[in-house]
This record gives sequence, structure tokens and C-alpha cells, in this order.
Amino acid sequence: MRTWRFSRLLLALVLAMLAGVSLTLLTTAYLGSERALKQEAEQAQTRDQRMLDSVVESHFRNIRQYSEEVSQSAALERALMLDDNALLDQAMHGLMRDSYSRYIDAMVIEHDGEFQAAPNVSLLNLQLPLEALSRSEPRLGRWVTVDADIGPDTQKTHYSLLRLTLPVVEPRLGEVVGRLHTFVLLNDNFWILNELQSMFGARAIALSQGDTILDSLESGANALQQLNALKASDDEVRITSAGILREHVLRVDRSEAYRVLTALPSDSYHALRDIYTTNLVYATLMVVALGVIMMLVINRLTSSALGNLTRYAEQVPDSGVPQPFNDGRFEEFTRVGRAFEEMLRRIHERDKYLAGIIEHSPDLIFLKDLDHRYCLVNQQYAKALNTTTQQLLGRPMWEVLDHEIMEYALAMDRHVLLNCEPVKYKQVLNTRSGVRSFLFSKFPITDDHGAPYLIGGIATDITDIEQTEEELDLTKEVLAETRDAAIVLDEQQQVLISNSAFAEMSGFPKEEASSAMRLFLMMHPDLVDMLDQGKRWQKECQFERRDGQLRTVRVTANGVIREERRRYVILFRESA
Repeated sequence: MRTWRFSRLLLALVLAMLAGVSLTLLTTAYLGSERALKQEAEQAQTRDQRMLDSVVESHFRNIRQYSEEVSQSAALERALMLDDNALLDQAMHGLMRDSYSRYIDAMVIEHDGEFQAAPNVSLLNLQLPLEALSRSEPRLGRWVTVDADIGPDTQKTHYSLLRLTLPVVEPRLGEVVGRLHTFVLLNDNFWILNELQSMFGARAIALSQGDTILDSLESGANALQQLNALKASDDEVRITSAGILREHVLRVDRSEAYRVLTALPSDSYHALRDIYTTNLVYATLMVVALGVIMMLVINRLTSSALGNLTRYAEQVPDSGVPQPFNDGRFEEFTRVGRAFEEMLRRIHERDKYLAGIIEHSPDLIFLKDLDHRYCLVNQQYAKALNTTTQQLLGRPMWEVLDHEIMEYALAMDRHVLLNCEPVKYKQVLNTRSGVRSFLFSKFPITDDHGAPYLIGGIATDITDIEQTEEELDLTKEVLAETRDAAIVLDEQQQVLISNSAFAEMSGFPKEEASSAMRLFLMMHPDLVDMLDQGKRWQKECQFERRDGQLRTVRVTANGVIREERRRYVILFRESA
């Protein structure tokens, strides 16, 4: 598992927090400024829309006034009254050469179902169906939209015009003698877009009807491509890195609504982006500088405090009471040090308990690693092997034990490691006190995953127990062979030992000897009292058998104290 230094981790968290706060503040300020720029652009778009409406209305009002003057001109009236087409054509072309006619693309005179057209120079190379456009839905005194598609079916070009229809009235009779149709072509109409571009300061401008671009002007490279993105969206104002894209509406009287798309330079946007980038760089440098300063401060403080704690842990003695921890500069580190000190005290106390148990235990205690080297031995084990604990620690058992004993002990060790279960066996050792018998108990000590990594052992000296058992067996054999009935009672008058002669005399089976003695003691209660006083009880008396027969017996009883416990030995001999 990978470890981290506390100071570096804390520094990384602080740097991440500072970077996050700085980025959040800068981004919030940037987005707020961007919204303010968009609001300003929307307000400018509304203001410029009013200017566009005013300029267009002014121009078309002048065109209307000129058209009204043409419809009331004497030359036109005279040609219509005379019904002279040559004179009418001359009059119309004379009027179209006037300076006020430069905004008009064509005029058409309608008289008695006939149409006489006078196109301007802008239509010299363009064959528009002016007669058909004049016939469609005439609305007197109103500007309306008329459209025409010219060219082959596969490559038709769409043209959109504004038409104003005025009556031609004979002034003396007040009679309508014809109609004047004035046409303004919006395709390739330089004067409209040029004036709007100058007024808005646009890098590109386009006039469209629906999805069809009627006319466009461009003062920068690829500026018109940006307008296509705006044309395909529903936004009236869009701010991009390339500039501000806006949409205006151009409408004259009852005409259709045309879209005027403009691309304006966005110096404010570039300035905002530059300021944001600059501030972001400054903020990054500031975060790095603050991080370095904080790293030094944190490293200084934490390294000192953690260093004191580390040195305290490293200087803890293997034995003895740990010293109090008094070097903490901060409350948190002091609490850790005090907790560590308290933990060491508890460990020390437990070590003392364990060491006391191991060293003062009469049993032989040892620990061996998987290489059968001694890791821990107590004084009793070293004494039994005629050596010292210092000489045993770290040594393999084949350097200490006799070959025959070592081979058997090694086999038991392998059994413990292979089956991971304790074993018991008896082993005879030649000690300073002579040959002694020991009962060995070996067991595995496992790690957290259940794998054994040490072999523990406890050996109990059973030599005295074996001798006692041997003496007891011998006593039982003697009692079994004697002709006198013998029995041994404990302090509660329970039978500990009885021989076959007693069973034969009493008629009770051996397992019911206590019942026979209970009946006898009820008849002679003074026997126990005398024995408790340390006196010998000897008397000839009657003994009741199980079948009710009475036999005369000579009783000899003595009290015996063994290991602070009182025992009663009673002998019965039948009288001849």
C-alpha cells in the first residue's frame, strides 16, 4: 500500500481548495461580464433596429415622393392623353435619368391594359418580368413584396422586389388615366446594405428572405460564413470569439419581413477574454506561490511535531516504564503522544505479567520459529537443559538437544506445522536433578491469516506424579493382598480406597463400600471424633453385614494428614 507524507497531502488539499476557489471566482466574474456584454449587445441591437427602421423609412419615403411627382408630371400626363407610346417612352426615360431615380430600379406605366417599362441601369442585364410583376395584386399607395424566379428549372435565381403602385390622374378632369408602378430590387442592392454596413460598423452584412440570401457585403475574410450560423439559429444576438452576430428586421409598409444579418467586431469580448486569461495566469501563480509558502510553513510545523512523536516512539526502551511524552507543540499531536504513552504503559504492564508468569512458572516454556530456533525460553527450560536463556536464544534445537530427543521433538514440530493442531507427548530429559519425566504440549501460533509462524511449547515435570502413582499402585496391591479388611476415608467419610477383603467381610460390592461404612459409623460415632483429636481408635465391636448378620471384628483406626488433608485408615480383623 502506497503511503503519503502528511504535509504533502495537506498541501495538495490546500492547493486544490485555493485553485477551486480562484477558478470559481474568476469563472463567476467572467460569466457575469459575458452576460453583461450580451445584455449590452441586445440593447445595441434594439437601438440599431430603430435606426434601421428610421433610415429605411426615410429612403422609401423619398422614393415615394419622387414617384408621386413622376405620376403627376405634365410630360407623362400629355403622353397618356395622346396615347402616344413613343412619347410615353421618351417621357419615362427622361424621368429615370433624374438624380432622384438612382434608388429606383424600374418604373412601369399601365394604361388601357398595356404596360410600358422604363428600367434603370441596374436592370440592363437582367430580364425581369416587370409586366407580370405589375399585374400581381396591385395595392394603390402601398409598398408590397413581389417575387420572381428566373432561369432554367434546375438553376432558378430568386429575385425579390418592393413595388409601389400609384394612380396617374388627369388634373383637369380628375380622371385616372393610368397607373405608375415603382420597383426597388433588393437583390444586389448596394445602396441599402452599404448604408446599413456603414451605420452599424459591420464587418459583414447580408439581406435574406427566408433562407435565401438576396445580397451581402463583406469587409473581412470569412465573415459571411459566421452569418450562416446565425441564419440557422433562432437567436437575434450571438456573441462568439469571432465577433457579435446580430439579426434585424427590414420591413417597408406592407412588404414581407426581411432579415438583415450583421457580423460586428467584438473588441469587448476579446478584452474580456484577455483579462480573464491574464487573471487566470496571475491566480495560478498566486496559488503556486501561496502553496509553496504554505508547504514550507506546514512542513516546518508538522515535521517538528511529528519528528518529536517519532523520536519518542523510537526511543522507547525494551524494558522499563516509558517516559512521559511532553514534546507536543500542538494539542492534536500531544493527544496522540499521550495516547501512545498510555498504550506503551499498558503493553509494559502486560509484558510484566507475561514475563512474571513465564519466569516463575514451574513448567518449561519455550517458543521456536519455523527454522526451529529458540525465540523465547524461561529459566526452568534453560535449567532443565543445563544452560542459560542467553545461550539458548537464537540457537537451533539440534545444537542443544541430544540426537534421539531432537529427532522425536522435530517429528512433533512437523506434525504441529502440518496439521496446525496441538500435540502432547512424554519425554525424558537428563537434568541437573537427574533423569526427569516431562509431559510436553506443543501448539502452533498463527498470524492473522491462519498461517503458523511460531511453535509454542509447555513441558510439565511429571516425575513426582509418576512416583506417587507408582506408590499408590503398590499400596493398592498391598491392600489387595492383605487378609485384613482395609478402607481409607476422606474428611467427608467418603471411601477413597477399599480392598477385596472389606467387600468380602461386609457383603457389599466394592462400589458400595461407602454405604457399608456409613452404617458402621452411625453405630460408632465416637470413632471420627477420636481420630480428629489425633488419637488412635482400637476396639472390638460388632460389624453388621449387608445381609444383617453381625460379626465380631477387631478395629484399628488411625488419622493421617497428607498435604493438609485428613485421611482415615481403618483396618478390620475378624475375631476367631
